[in-house]
Amino acid sequence: MSNRTNQAPGSLLRRWSGAHPLSLGGFVLVVAGMVVLPLVVTNPFYQNLWTRILIFGLLAMSLDVLLGFTGLLSFMHNSYLGLAAYAAGLFTINVNPESLWLAMLVGVVFTMIIAWPVGWLQVRTGGLAFALLTMAFGMMYYTVAWKWHDVTGGDDGLVAAIEHGLPKVAEEGMVPYLDINLGPWNLGNTSDPVHVYYLVLFIVVVAFILTHRMVNSPLGAVLEAIRENEERASFVGINVRRFKLIGWLVACGLAGLAGTLWMFLERNIAPDTMHAFEGAEVLMMVLLGGMGSLWGPFLGAGIFILLKDCLSSATEHWEIYVGLVVIFLVLFLPKGVAGLSSMLRRKPSENK
Repeated sequence: MSNRTNQAPGSLLRRWSGAHPLSLGGFVLVVAGMVVLPLVVTNPFYQNLWTRILIFGLLAMSLDVLLGFTGLLSFMHNSYLGLAAYAAGLFTINVNPESLWLAMLVGVVFTMIIAWPVGWLQVRTGGLAFALLTMAFGMMYYTVAWKWHDVTGGDDGLVAAIEHGLPKVAEEGMVPYLDINLGPWNLGNTSDPVHVYYLVLFIVVVAFILTHRMVNSPLGAVLEAIRENEERASFVGINVRRFKLIGWLVACGLAGLAGTLWMFLERNIAPDTMHAFEGAEVLMMVLLGGMGSLWGPFLGAGIFILLKDCLSSATEHWEIYVGLVVIFLVLFLPKGVAGLSSMLRRKPSENK
């Protein structure tokens, strides 16, 4: 009886976290550090930089759900960030310039509506064909955003659309600032970079916890079974296409969530954000951080964005040096930064 009582708290904790309690403790410490970060780093530039890292970390995590857990490669996953950002921005400009949460919901739902028929078609293929289809659809989205100037503003983004056709409801021809309300309480406004940072941090933490629970649920086990051996999963009675579609929709929904946060931060979106080069950067973030870990892509996003920021301020040929660093890390850390701890634990046992 006493053993059962002693084991119950740890068991419940593991059920809640889906991992060892120490993992939960580390997660709490990291979140606590992120909460106090704006109080220590008061420069708005760096506050904006950390917000960008969180947003692209969420985008990279959404790709990790698809690639690391389902085994499906999307070359232009960033295009779904762009779709959500456009939807949230256009909704704010034309329909409701006051509700942040409603704009976020519209962006995510619109992205998943677009992603559903695309995913329905893609999951009927596999491997390279699936990856090429993601690139084909991504280029279509990019071309529409680039050519449909009256709605999207073309190369200049929604700023140009507001100035030349859409209602001027925003200051300086941009998407308006929005109040961050929670019921009757006003928690701030998106005009303050600190408020935006805390909004993004809250959404990212909630999204991470829910995604972590999903991948440690029976659904996550099914997705991993499909990744390991699709034919065997089908043989034991798993509807492979259905679950691949579910994984695809979850990944696109998370990417759409990142897109709405990007809109609140930048107050503009342009087709360049949906370009294939940007998609390659997101893929590099996942590879740098480590596939199948969820938290690894956030590390990868931080490493990549900080490298890009530092090197681009030092030389106009920063792409070369970023590429060399990425090649080095991928060659010597094939499982990404997230796999470094397991490599260090394995080496002593191998040397015995």
